[in-house]
Amino acid sequence: MWLIWTIVIGLLAGWLVASIVKDRRAGLVADLFIGMAASIFGGLISKYLGLGRHSLLGRLSISALSAIFFLIVQQVVKRS
Repeated sequence: MWLIWTIVIGLLAGWLVASIVKDRRAGLVADLFIGMAASIFGGLISKYLGLGRHSLLGRLSISALSAIFFLIVQQVVKRS
C-alpha cells in the first residue's frame, strides 16, 4: 500500500514541480516519471534519516524537494 501512495504522491509532485519550473522541455510523461522516482527516493531517504513524513503535506514536500534535486542533476548532466 505504501508503494501505491508513493506513486500517487510522486505523480502529484512531478506535476507540481513541472508547473513551477516552466522553462524545461522534457514533457509531461518525463516530469511525472521524475516525480515518481523522486517520491520513492525521498521516501526511502527520509525513512532512513528518521524524518517525519506521516502527513500528506510532509510526503508531498519531501517528494517535491527530491524532484527538484533530480531536475537539477538532470540539467547538470545534460549540459556536460
